[in-house]
Amino acid sequence: MDQQKIEEITEMLLKLEKEINETKASLQNINKSIDKYDKYAYLNVS
Repeated sequence: MDQQKIEEITEMLLKLEKEINETKASLQNINKSIDKYDKYAYLNVS
């Protein structure tokens, strides 16, 4: 494999890592929202 190909793959992996981290952060925010809603719904039920 030549150096240019290695650099392209490295760049793609770094982009992928960034996208995965952004997705994880989004999912954590969604989970927090769901938790808040669940607590609110639970309070209304009781």
